[in-house]
Amino acid sequence: MARYKPKPYPTAPCQPGSEFVFKMPDGREVGRVKSVADFVRTVKIAPLSSVIFHANGGHFSQWLGMMGEKELAEKIKDMKGNDESLRKRIVQAL
Repeated sequence: MARYKPKPYPTAPCQPGSEFVFKMPDGREVGRVKSVADFVRTVKIAPLSSVIFHANGGHFSQWLGMMGEKELAEKIKDMKGNDESLRKRIVQAL
């Protein structure tokens, strides 16, 4: 049986000031990432309300597109939801 191999996400940092800031709906910052690899790791552990807020607002796909990850951005741009299944779908797409 083949072992799972993680996808090789870019680890190059974005330009200063272009970090993705994970926020709660009330604006509190709960995380900040500088690379696509960090983004993927953080989506898995960020508070669910933050994931829902950003996914429903289209923020994830905008940032991924800005980072040059057009294919990933396209995969998740229409993902919306209000429960843990949203996070699962995003993680599977990434």
